[in-house]
Amino acid sequence: MKNATVAPQLRLVGFTFHLSEEETASGKEWTNAQRVAKLAKAGFHTVAPWPDEEMAALAAKHGMETLRYVDANEKTWKEMLDLAKRAKSARINVQLCDHDTLPKEAVKVWLKCVKYAKQIGLEIDLEIHRDTATETPEKCWEIARLFEKATGEKIQFCFDFSHLAVVKHLAPPYAPRLLDHPDLIRIARQFHFRPFNGHHCQIPVLDAKGKPTPEFEDYLQFMDDLLACWFTGAKGGEVLYICPEVLPKGAYGISTFGPMWADTLHVKNETERLWKKHVRKWRAKTSAR
Repeated sequence: MKNATVAPQLRLVGFTFHLSEEETASGKEWTNAQRVAKLAKAGFHTVAPWPDEEMAALAAKHGMETLRYVDANEKTWKEMLDLAKRAKSARINVQLCDHDTLPKEAVKVWLKCVKYAKQIGLEIDLEIHRDTATETPEKCWEIARLFEKATGEKIQFCFDFSHLAVVKHLAPPYAPRLLDHPDLIRIARQFHFRPFNGHHCQIPVLDAKGKPTPEFEDYLQFMDDLLACWFTGAKGGEVLYICPEVLPKGAYGISTFGPMWADTLHVKNETERLWKKHVRKWRAKTSAR
């Protein structure tokens, strides 16, 4: 049972490659110690996506955690979870199988992952992601249904809604279509806040004058709606890991986007602002019971 006197806790996840443009501009390669220190100074609580033992030790010096990302399929799932265990990560984010893996086959692998993770003391989440078994809403919800049928428990996703929005070419507001499984959202412990619209998996956050773009304002409303949904399931003491995710040019970014680090920090700051708002509402509601 959760502690209703302790508010849910936010852990902001920083990717080391959020710093890649800053590092390139400096004219020299940074050490892992410099990267972790930069994320810590900016107010992130967790280092990702591929920490090893060295980075875990560096993070610990700053009072930070790590979060490890792995790819897993029928042949590699155990090896990948063992690798993640060595990084001593707070949670493990799993990208499962391939785009053409049927839900009934994907859930077999996920059941093995969940069972083994419990045996070795890992907290794992199944990421909704392109080019994996979860790349469409229909496949996600079928995997969730089959998992619950097999275990009697609901599946824990890491929600990255950008992939689902693009698949469906959604127009804002996004919440009515994307938040149609609130039972799964409420138990999630990882969200990716990568700003998107219905045609682009990543959009520019700030314009050339440093002001929020209209597209980001649409996405900001979705961030607010998503957190409102999540807090309806909060009993107290939960920890939610949120990654303000802005990826490099050549990945999700394109050449005309602005500085990646500035965009990342703006998403981070807006995440913190909205979190504080929803904590206040949660406290007021809890104290009125």
